[in-house]
Amino acid sequence: MYKGKAIHFDDAREADLMRDLIAGTLAGESAGSTERNPDGDVAEALNAGLAGQAGYEHTGAFADKPLSNNYVWEAGGGISISQAEVDAGTYKVFSLSSAVHTAVDNPYWTDPTPTGNTGIGLFQGANLPDGVNGLFDFDYDYDTAYPASSGTGYEGSTGRIDLSDLRPGDQLRVRFDFNAIPQIANTTIEPALWYSNRNPSDAITFTFPLTSQPVFYGTGTVGNTYLNRVELSAWIASEEDVNSLSLPAIKSDNPITIQPLGMLVTIIR
Repeated sequence: MYKGKAIHFDDAREADLMRDLIAGTLAGESAGSTERNPDGDVAEALNAGLAGQAGYEHTGAFADKPLSNNYVWEAGGGISISQAEVDAGTYKVFSLSSAVHTAVDNPYWTDPTPTGNTGIGLFQGANLPDGVNGLFDFDYDYDTAYPASSGTGYEGSTGRIDLSDLRPGDQLRVRFDFNAIPQIANTTIEPALWYSNRNPSDAITFTFPLTSQPVFYGTGTVGNTYLNRVELSAWIASEEDVNSLSLPAIKSDNPITIQPLGMLVTIIR
């Protein structure tokens, strides 16, 4: 806030223009006066405008992490993409879990002091953009919301990336961390965000994958574990994006085992 009004800059160029404008205005106002501090006022206005320009949250709350091993994947374990899913060309979505969130999304540092706000993610909301209360809905249940649904790819899933506090013009970036264990040589996987726009009545209007570059596992890879940290992105163009559903997903051309690890969601303004 500056002089009671919210200021937001869309990029560094706008911030520079506003700096020049404020500096010139305050210089004029302060002529002949010793009561104003133009440099301090410029800094105050810029800090207000730049606050909330970007932010992020992280979670490791993927469902099916084994309780028996303190929610850490054991060697060879994971979520299988079956031959039937391969044949159907399915993007297999990876659910989130409120129970796993409570168990694993706990700050491991003391300085800075964690906020203590629960139900948000690893950073407990400390680094979220201005006006954004959270980026994950761990309690969302697709089958409860759409009991008659079929063929969307979300059936049986829980949790979602929550964009409800965003606004058109924001950019969504997701870093999806997972281990892949090939079962057959020469396997290609396609990581993606499985993404559905929804209208104000929550009716799904369009569903599609937002893919990254494919990952290929050639000869000599079978049974080995490979860490992947893929970048996925989307723009928030309309209110249907703000109200969208999305989860990380993977399509494969051969059966493969996936161990979802974590997800860093960043909002850029």
